[in-house]
Amino acid sequence: MLPAQQPQTVFTVAGRHAFALVAREARADGVREVLAPRVRCTAMTIPFELEGLRVNNVECGPTGLLDPGPLTAALAACTRPPLILHAETFGNRADGELRTALAAARRSGARIVVDATHTALERADELLADAGTTHHPDADYLVASLRKLLPIPLGGVVRGLASPPELAGDPLNADLTAVAEIAERRPGVPALKDAVEDLLDIAWAPAPMPGTYRVRLALPEFNAELSRRRARLARLHAAVADLDVVNPGVAHPPVIAHPRAAAIRAALARAGFSLPLHWDGATDGLVALPDDPQAIKIVHRSAGSRRS
Repeated sequence: MLPAQQPQTVFTVAGRHAFALVAREARADGVREVLAPRVRCTAMTIPFELEGLRVNNVECGPTGLLDPGPLTAALAACTRPPLILHAETFGNRADGELRTALAAARRSGARIVVDATHTALERADELLADAGTTHHPDADYLVASLRKLLPIPLGGVVRGLASPPELAGDPLNADLTAVAEIAERRPGVPALKDAVEDLLDIAWAPAPMPGTYRVRLALPEFNAELSRRRARLARLHAAVADLDVVNPGVAHPPVIAHPRAAAIRAALARAGFSLPLHWDGATDGLVALPDDPQAIKIVHRSAGSRRS
């Protein structure tokens, strides 16, 4: 009898490529429906739609995570076990009722995909470990876009694939890598960063993570940079502790809920700050804060904080 095959860990050009590999495997196994959080980036679900899976939105709570009640109702309406996309939005993790609901869904046959993009700094050791190690114990797949919080311009990872996937080395992804390398060398040229995003929006074929960035993940100075980023985010959280922070204490930029969120975003934009995260319609009452002391002063002043 052959030994059980270890789940695969695969590094890709981007997180959307990792989702595409999950979508292919799920579709081949008969999954036809995805339950996804309404608060999300559209790139998270497009790979499933490209594979012909139906995506249904599930309402979220104030922390950006799936609301257990609507999730349970959506699951009950499914005609066959779906795939549930649980995003650890803003660095928050499932606990209490949501964790119970996800565990019950998995026992009923649903597949759980944890999107750890916003917890990548906290989960770095887990996400970047060599293939063959165990993956998230409460999920079938663990996926992350590494380029959002880690110091690399391209990179995604997926853990839990049942078999080695086919990754394309097509010219478009080669061009994407070349432009990303130029953009990294010329951080003062925003158009180059925009060009990377534009190429990502058309380069949907899953491709392997560029070797130069894969090597960088294993360098000692990479871990030192992660430690500096975690410390900087901790200081940022401390600076806005008097505001309504929806993700306190996590290794992700603070996100505040405020009735004047639109005015705060406008004030930051006038001062030349680009917000690290905003999804029209889904995060309109929230502000993800830039990592800059001047930005924090603007936020306090615009929010009417006593620390302004």
